[in-house]
Parts: sequence; C-alpha cells; structure tokens
Amino acid sequence: MTNEEFGLKDDWSSIQKTLEEIIPVYDKTNRYISFGTDLKLRKRGLELLKESVGKEDFTILDLGCGTGRMAMQSLQMLHKEKGSIVLLDPLKQMMRIAKSKTGLDGVIAVFENLPFKPETFDSAAAGFAIRDARNLRRALEEIDSLLKRKGKLVIVDLSKPDSKFKTTLIGFYWRALAPAIAFIAAGSLGLEFGALAKTFHRLPRNSEFLRLVKESGFHVTKAEFSMMGGACVLLLTKV
Repeated sequence: MTNEEFGLKDDWSSIQKTLEEIIPVYDKTNRYISFGTDLKLRKRGLELLKESVGKEDFTILDLGCGTGRMAMQSLQMLHKEKGSIVLLDPLKQMMRIAKSKTGLDGVIAVFENLPFKPETFDSAAAGFAIRDARNLRRALEEIDSLLKRKGKLVIVDLSKPDSKFKTTLIGFYWRALAPAIAFIAAGSLGLEFGALAKTFHRLPRNSEFLRLVKESGFHVTKAEFSMMGGACVLLLTKV
C-alpha cells in the first residue's frame, strides 16, 4: 500500500454509518474494549500538548470530536475557556451530543476539507479519530494548513506495529475479541464494533505513518507507542 492509499477510501461511508448506529453505547463500550486505556491515552496526549505549547492562551481544534470526550478532558485538564476550543465532526448526531456535553461551538466537516482560513489555530487534537479519514495524506495536509507556524497536532489513536506477528495478534483482537467484549457491554449493538477491524486494517504501519506525517509538513516531536504498538500518542509540530 502506498502513502496515497492510506485512509478508509470507499469504506468511509459504511464506517460513518456504523458510528451513527453505535452512538447510544459509544463511550461505555470504548471503556470496555480498551480496558480503560482510552482515557489515559487522551490524558497523556493533552499533557504533551500543554507542555509543548508552553502558554495558557492557545486555541484547539478538536478533530473528530465524537461525543465530546477529548474536549471535556481539554476543558478540565487545560483549564481552557470555552471560546478557545472548536469542535469538528462529520456526523451531526455526534456533534449534537458533543455540544450538549461541553457547551462548545462546532462545525460539521470532514478532515479532507476543513472550512477554516490558513493558520487559524495554535493546535489541533484528534482522539481516536484520524484513522477514520477517507484520505490520510490529504487530511494531514489540511490540518497542517490551518495551524499557525510551529502549531501542534496531537494524535491519539490505534496504530499498526511494523511487526507482522504483533499486527496479526492485534488484528485478531479487533476482529474477534473486541466485538465479543462489546456485546457483553452493550448487547447486540456492541457487535457493530467489529467495524474497528476494518479501520485497523487500513492503517499504515507505524514507521510508514511517521514518514507520512513528516511528508505532510510535520516534525515528530514525540512518539509514544503502547499495547504492543497497537496504540499511539503522537505530538507533531508544524514545520
């Protein structure tokens, strides 16, 4: 797979439809299938962001905000004013919930066509969302364009190890075990979490992803991998 092919491509619509269906059990089930690490990884990403920016008054674009979990943690951890965080998600239902939970303003848009002027934001954060891009390279280039000089991008997400053995094990987990755990947590809707296997399959390997972010205009300031390389926290700086 070449760098130009990374992303969901034709699978994008079906994945978005699945996300719409699982909204009622989305947050609860994520806790179960990640064994609670989703919140810890988001927290780590925001800690890196705060340390790297080095000032209190900075703006954040919450990319793929979902139900608002990353934004809520940002408000609490970074002590942000509400006007300093903007939500973005392609799904109206997700946005409605995120706005209700956070009181923040938001925009309905996809990563590949962000409706902002160049160099609008000091930083951006994508919590378990960038893997849902239709075209990963195009998404990264769009994000790069709207960040100010030396702007920061935090990515917290699933990741694919370079090791074929580890990738096979993690792929099996998302394909078979995660849906079973989700079923226990949320009933029949939990089985829809099997779609995560498709997003994992479409990910670049970790070394390929790091190369792609560099080619898209970012310097890798910090790269942390956990869960056998199956999850990542990346702090990127616009060159």
